Amino acid sequence: MFELLKNQLKTIQSSLIILFIIVILVLGFVTGIHVINEVPLVVLTSDVAVIGEVPIYTGLLSQLGIFLWSATAAICIYSVQFIKEKEHKAFIKASAFITIFLALDDAFMFHEIVFPELGIHQKVVFLGYGILMLFYLLKYYKVILQSDFILFTLAMGGFGLSLFIDNFLPNASPYIAKLAEDGFKFLGITFWLGYFARTCKQYQV
Repeated sequence: MFELLKNQLKTIQSSLIILFIIVILVLGFVTGIHVINEVPLVVLTSDVAVIGEVPIYTGLLSQLGIFLWSATAAICIYSVQFIKEKEHKAFIKASAFITIFLALDDAFMFHEIVFPELGIHQKVVFLGYGILMLFYLLKYYKVILQSDFILFTLAMGGFGLSLFIDNFLPNASPYIAKLAEDGFKFLGITFWLGYFARTCKQYQV
């Protein structure tokens, strides 16, 4: 048994180091926010529902969306190593980066709170996101058109409709301003996941 443990430790040594570094960095970041900004540790470490004393289903659709973003990013990152064609590999890498960024934006409200508090107007943020997506589409449109682009188009359509409602119909009824806006966004995320799950599988064949 000792020999088995010794051999396994040698095998996973680099993975152990990387994982411990990640944990230390995250905990260090959390501790830094606590010390510098005097934010209570319970606010930084506990579940949002517990801190806010709200029902566990609070933000249900948003939470599910973050799960789907994460699943898409994980599929793309894992699949890259099995994709041989350079252009396909580059497309999936870029898509993983965009997915991670959008997931972080969704989780930590970059465009709603973080950037505006830094003095960057939300419309400027949206413009920046739009330029990023435009560059992405122009660079990889040929690759996308060779794939199951209907799924990709439905995803982009969902995102577009959600942004349209958010910017032009913010004071409409709750069913439009919230259910339709967040519903179209969730539709976009779901089809985004479906598209990349299929595409990554096809690129590995």
